Amino acid sequence: MLSADQLIDLEEIIMEELEKVRSESEESGEEREAIAPDVAIGRLSRLDAMQMQEVAKEAERRREERISLLEFALEQLDEGTYGRCTRCGEDIDFERLKVTPEATICAQCA
Repeated sequence: MLSADQLIDLEEIIMEELEKVRSESEESGEEREAIAPDVAIGRLSRLDAMQMQEVAKEAERRREERISLLEFALEQLDEGTYGRCTRCGEDIDFERLKVTPEATICAQCA
């Protein structure tokens, strides 16, 4: 069972991670803009630009997914269910939660 001090530390970590991921998402906005077909660049340059755009979209999707998981972790904190493995019901190790605060399964189940 996590102590009150550990829960406070983890809540701070989650909030910091949320802020960091959200700011990364805002900074990467221009990378997701579409490549206009009338822009005069070579065929290979256009393909490279389109590939980089897809990479940026995937990175944004992952950031959005992480934001959702971190927000869910905050909800679990409020409900008093944070830190419990969703598979076996055992406590998730504090050190694991410090590294991956959105973890929902323990190391053994992972």
